[in-house]
Amino acid sequence: MSFPIPMPILMCVVLIFVLLANVPVGFALLIIAASFALAIWGEGGLYILFQCIWNVMNSWVLISVPLFLFMAAVLEKSGIADEMFQAFYKLVGKYRGSLAIISILLGYVIGAMSSVTAAAISTLTLLVYPLMIKAGYDKRLAIGVVLGAGCLPQIVPPSLNAIVYGAYVGVSVAKLFLAGFVVGAIMAAFFIVYVLIYSHLYKDRVPVLVSEKPIPLAEKLKSLVYLTGPLAIILSVLGTIFTGIATPTEASSIGALASVVYALARRRLTKKALAESLMTTLKITSMCCWLLVGGYAFSSIFNAVGGKALFTGALLSLPAARILVPLTGALLAFVLGMFLDPGAITILVAPIWDAAIRALGLNPVWWGVIFVADLVTSYITPPVGLGLYYFKGIVGDSVSTADVYKSVWPFAFLQLVAILVVLAWPDTIMWLIR
Repeated sequence: MSFPIPMPILMCVVLIFVLLANVPVGFALLIIAASFALAIWGEGGLYILFQCIWNVMNSWVLISVPLFLFMAAVLEKSGIADEMFQAFYKLVGKYRGSLAIISILLGYVIGAMSSVTAAAISTLTLLVYPLMIKAGYDKRLAIGVVLGAGCLPQIVPPSLNAIVYGAYVGVSVAKLFLAGFVVGAIMAAFFIVYVLIYSHLYKDRVPVLVSEKPIPLAEKLKSLVYLTGPLAIILSVLGTIFTGIATPTEASSIGALASVVYALARRRLTKKALAESLMTTLKITSMCCWLLVGGYAFSSIFNAVGGKALFTGALLSLPAARILVPLTGALLAFVLGMFLDPGAITILVAPIWDAAIRALGLNPVWWGVIFVADLVTSYITPPVGLGLYYFKGIVGDSVSTADVYKSVWPFAFLQLVAILVVLAWPDTIMWLIR
């Protein structure tokens, strides 16, 4: 069967229309792949789809997804994040801007224990946001801090986006984790510097907390106990990965077990918390699997009709390709993040740019962590940023959608600055992953 326009472009056009019809991304990709396979090769083309499903079911790397999700869910549902907040508050809670800084630190630590943005944003919104508002913090600063810090789990290992990206394009997940650890630290540092500068310039919008009596040093030291368990879980996961003792998949099982043991030891793991943790794990894992099945199927048909070769060739023909290909890729991922969820962006864009990056002789891990970092911005960029809706769903009508949109841009800009730092100076992360 002949078509008036190139098949890859036709597939992309059809996909855009199907997505505009609000069909879930995973199903949209699978339906289009099946339709074009039948149109081109007949019933025999469906074999490709079955093979894609089988590949997802047998992916060793993807086994880590439900285990990391379960670990995150246990820590959230058992209320361990509450204890961490109290510990941070007792340590640094009496200085100007301290609540905002605690939000950033807590977001980073939650990111290092899990990979779920919803969990981080929900925790910060419920725990820290009301305290910042009650203390007299500027509302937009409080919203921006919660959303910026709440997105850190998607770059700080064990980042779910890094797992999906690594499994999908064939890049070392362990190296993506290692590089993401640094990029997340850079983002968190930029957020903290911004808060400190803002607090200095607008003292009336960021008051100093006043307590009835100072917290004794002994009580501050005692609060460190509540950070010991979470830090042990972080070390059990990241330490085994970075030292080569375990693969990310093996480390995910260690983390899941460690979180359960710690929650039991703290007597925080109730039957209800366990049931909710299992249900959350099931829902998000199912979503990821359908997305990956659809993505693999679409990519297989897309590549078979010459899509990757067509677009990769166009990228490589750009003048100064070694500069423009990474730059345009980062820009495209940022713009798409305003309209598509991170999984869809990974499925649609990652294979093409990864092929171009490899053809140019650039490091695919370096580019991979830039791409994953770019996806972080998609959680807080209007109009489709998922983080915005997590936050709005919790605070309800007390905050307008317009205020939420306006509050996130300084932190989205700081995320972009962190990405540009890694783009311009690769050695900020390359010294770790060579």
